[in-house]
Amino acid sequence: MTDDKSPFSKHLPPSAGLPRVLVLDERAAAELPPEITPARAAPDGAQFDAIVGYAAPHALEQWLPRLRPGGRLILAGDAAPEVALAALTGAGYIHCLVEEHAGLTLFRGERPPKGSSSERIQFTAGSPLPLGEGLGVREFPFIFLLITQTPNKPAWKLAPDEKLEWRAATVLDPANGRPALLAFTSLVKAVAFMQPAVLAGFLSGINKIGKFRAEAAQAWPLSLIVNPNFDDWRAATLGPPLAVDPQAALTGEE
Repeated sequence: MTDDKSPFSKHLPPSAGLPRVLVLDERAAAELPPEITPARAAPDGAQFDAIVGYAAPHALEQWLPRLRPGGRLILAGDAAPEVALAALTGAGYIHCLVEEHAGLTLFRGERPPKGSSSERIQFTAGSPLPLGEGLGVREFPFIFLLITQTPNKPAWKLAPDEKLEWRAATVLDPANGRPALLAFTSLVKAVAFMQPAVLAGFLSGINKIGKFRAEAAQAWPLSLIVNPNFDDWRAATLGPPLAVDPQAALTGEE
């Protein structure tokens, strides 16, 4: 049974049985559901579904090896929300969440799954794409976006007065809560994300994959989530779609 007074219970991750929980203090242990017997110490090599406690957002990277891939760090303290969020993302956690609870800040993040390869490109409209981290224009000349096209028919079937509208799929980036484009460096990677996302009901209405030169992203007002793995993002929240210019897309063998 979930205790509404506890900042931790409702944030415990799903698991096949009772979750394995490491507690950092006795107060947190007392606030867990009675059916859970938490661990007070972590033997070498032990991994947990969750680590919970009252703590400051300091040295959060120390807990990553103690979590299983997909496991959650769930802490509460009096830190400012923006400080807690920055600490989580800076330490390498994903699917981060920050909320107020009983006058404290609850902050939660997950250990990335094994083989996670998502990268973010942050830039502002009109600025050059960054070339660091192996993600520059020289390394990937094209960007593929997941598009909902209206009307959904080929160009040769359009009436003279019909105009195509393209809207690209976005998610809310847990690093900052703002929408970011789902972007891919190849058609294969775009399809690999789209197929399970559609089957899982995460995406709907996608009827086209648009191909753009990487430089075209300079005109887009959003950051990019590059080559996301769907398993890493299935719990994410979709953002508002971004209108993009179909005329900027590449066709055929361009």
